[in-house]
Amino acid sequence: MRELVLIGRVAYGARNAFAHLAAALERHGLLGSRVALELVEDDPLPRALEALRSGRRAAVLYGVSTPLFLELGSEIARTASRVPVVVGGPHAEGAYWQLLRLGVYAAVVGDGENAAAGLAEALLGERSIEEVPNIAYSPGPGAFRVTRIEHVDLDDYEPFHAGLGLYPPIEIMRGCPYRCRFCQVPWLFKARVRFRSPGRVAEAARAYVAAGRRRIRFIAPIGFAYMSKKPGKPNPEAIEELLRGVREAGGEPYLGSFPSETRPEYVTPEVLRVVKRYAANRRISVGLQSGSNRVLRLVDRGHTVEEALEAVELILSHGFTPVVDIIFGLPGEEEEDVKATVEVMEMLAGRGARLRLHTFLPLPGTPLARAKPRPLHPLYRRAVRRLLGKGVLEGDWENQEHLATEMYCLTALDPAPTREPEPLPGVAEHCRGTRAWKLAGLIHGPPAG
Repeated sequence: MRELVLIGRVAYGARNAFAHLAAALERHGLLGSRVALELVEDDPLPRALEALRSGRRAAVLYGVSTPLFLELGSEIARTASRVPVVVGGPHAEGAYWQLLRLGVYAAVVGDGENAAAGLAEALLGERSIEEVPNIAYSPGPGAFRVTRIEHVDLDDYEPFHAGLGLYPPIEIMRGCPYRCRFCQVPWLFKARVRFRSPGRVAEAARAYVAAGRRRIRFIAPIGFAYMSKKPGKPNPEAIEELLRGVREAGGEPYLGSFPSETRPEYVTPEVLRVVKRYAANRRISVGLQSGSNRVLRLVDRGHTVEEALEAVELILSHGFTPVVDIIFGLPGEEEEDVKATVEVMEMLAGRGARLRLHTFLPLPGTPLARAKPRPLHPLYRRAVRRLLGKGVLEGDWENQEHLATEMYCLTALDPAPTREPEPLPGVAEHCRGTRAWKLAGLIHGPPAG
């Protein structure tokens, strides 16, 4: 039996993305026996061809967000023309057909842990691809098929891999009970809410500390919703058990700051007292998104401006610095909404909050993926100029303004898994010359017009 060499393409040094994959392959008895995993930080094709020449099987693995797909799409196509390529990540879930049009072997569209072993066995020739869960593949030209979706128990898999030295933030929650129309988390295939138990987190923390990594961060779409039994109702007892377990393991836990930000409903005195006692962070990130209740309703945010401001006051009163997320240019926003948001921004800055600014991005797979971005409103630009000198702003809103058009064009040029792409009206005029336009030409020829 020939060994399978999986070559993980690392982008910007982000090796941790492969921790869950490696842990899953090891749990299924594949890694180190029939399967080897190597990580490379440049073009993976030469290494894959070298493995083939040595008599082994080879496949290349990518994990891509939509911005990374825009950057690496041509490389993925070139690699897929020579060796099997498997792609996971948010763009694979949100627009799997675009990757399959590029010729990839499979796109991972659900939990990757149980897809990993099945894909390895399929690449080894021991299993048919249609039997592998949580993937999309192409059974023929222009055809796409999604296999059965199976949700994993997070406790069944380690969140790290010691052998490869991969210790990412520990994922404590997967899925989200809310339906914000701009966010990918609730709309993709692995949306069902699950938690990693406090005991398993403490076990992982001991391994992190033993490896010299005392700062323990968590991944969760809503950090303070850990072990919540009902949307909007935090579970302070479970949060205390989580954080105390990490402390007893010798770690310094961070909860409520990136990448485990929270929502206003979960900010309560009980939770903040627990976090202040056990957590190392003194910043709490909370999503407001807009200073207009009308816009919050339009995007199904599920809370009001007033609730968010109350959460900020609670955060301040407990000695934390609030970091408030604002999104410029949400679909349906009008000038009065912009004025309301600017007023709230200036009030928050005056109270001692920091503002993390974003520009609306039409993420694939969301209800707003086809919403055409608009130029940033001049009132926002003026507010940013006024607040910059106060040192209260952070975020990537400027780069996101340019990225929004590219992301919209990816969807507009190829919006659905049809046999032939059916671009949205006006796409040529709006998208010609973008990276998305060039990628579309690589996939299926330039659009008409």
